[in-house]
Amino acid sequence: MNKPIDITGVEIRTERLLLRPFRESDLQDFYEYCKVDGVGQMAGWHPHESIEVSREILHHFLEGKKTFALEYEGKVIGSLGVEKYSEYWFPQLAPYQGRAIGYVLSKAYWGKGLMPEAVGAVKEWLFEKEELDFINAGHFDWNRQSARVIHKSGFRYMGTIPYETHVGTVETDYEYICFHPKYDKPLIDLPKIGILCAADDEAAPFLSMMQQESKTQKGKATFWHGTLEGVAATVAWSGVCKVNAAIATQLLIDAYGCTHVINSGTCGGMSREAGILDTVVSEKVCHHDMDPGILTDYHPYMDSIWYSADERLLAAAKAAAKACPEYPVHFGQTVTGEAFIDDHNRAAIKGELAPLSVDMETAAAAQVCYAFEIPFLAIRTVTDNPECSGSEAYHANCDRAGEIAASITRQTVAEWKRLRMPARK
Repeated sequence: MNKPIDITGVEIRTERLLLRPFRESDLQDFYEYCKVDGVGQMAGWHPHESIEVSREILHHFLEGKKTFALEYEGKVIGSLGVEKYSEYWFPQLAPYQGRAIGYVLSKAYWGKGLMPEAVGAVKEWLFEKEELDFINAGHFDWNRQSARVIHKSGFRYMGTIPYETHVGTVETDYEYICFHPKYDKPLIDLPKIGILCAADDEAAPFLSMMQQESKTQKGKATFWHGTLEGVAATVAWSGVCKVNAAIATQLLIDAYGCTHVINSGTCGGMSREAGILDTVVSEKVCHHDMDPGILTDYHPYMDSIWYSADERLLAAAKAAAKACPEYPVHFGQTVTGEAFIDDHNRAAIKGELAPLSVDMETAAAAQVCYAFEIPFLAIRTVTDNPECSGSEAYHANCDRAGEIAASITRQTVAEWKRLRMPARK
């Protein structure tokens, strides 16, 4: 629930800022930054056309007693409001006390780290003095500046909602949450992406993409924890082949609480359609070196030998392919087995199962996710194919292929967030 907030008389000092309630005398400073094109649009309102518009809104701030002025070197350069979060869209938060924050900064002061400084100070005050259980923040999907502030400030993605702005538009709004440090784990279930990589050169590209928080080792595998595109994420370096992949996937789910798993890395092309450094997204995957009846006639009594990709992750990957036209992406079937496939055994597998690609891990990870009903997808980039076969081709292309797969995976996560927006009610 939303806890009542009154900031009357509150002053918060940081290294460079004074956060305090607005005053009537702040009108000129307020109008000065609110009239600039590109500032208000970030929060869903038009630039102020006159000082009278600013005066009216300033009076709302004074009456509401919930909006801090950001004073820098004696000048007001922005605002930070302690707003109400959406109880409608997030009813699961009803047992806990919280608020949302929203902020605006003068365009002349962008890029100086001032807003993360302000957000951190207000977070601390809300947790320590107001004893909130959580704080909510959000940004429009295109607002990268605000996204960076939220990610740096320790918020975790929780959902995508439609946001009706003051100017009558509806924006795709990414919503995040931060819980009081006294809680060892989130108070509500939050999405978390597990990214499974067989080799270190497949995992490495993600380490520069993530906001890293920690690194652990378990079951002889290595795991990096943090956020990717604002979503809580754990990247696993499992080692090659099925058993290693299954162990790491199980740990991603059980030990690290991943709600979705994406297998990212390299693969062998099984047809000329999938060229060197093309990417294959697996719509279906199976074991090519297992008797078909093992999984259909016995536990877990599957309807077929194929594991299907999660529909929402697959839709996100298709959107990512359109957003990354520089990388050819194919959608089709993948097969997995415990051996490197080259010319002498490629034809038999292709004739029986007609896959686009082959690897040593995907079906094993998919089987674990199937057993635990975890959404799964594989995104892997071709290092060798019928026209450029063998281990030499793999080693020549594996680094670049890992980078491409990671880039498409990152875009898939971004598109998955956007596509999670519920229908307006």
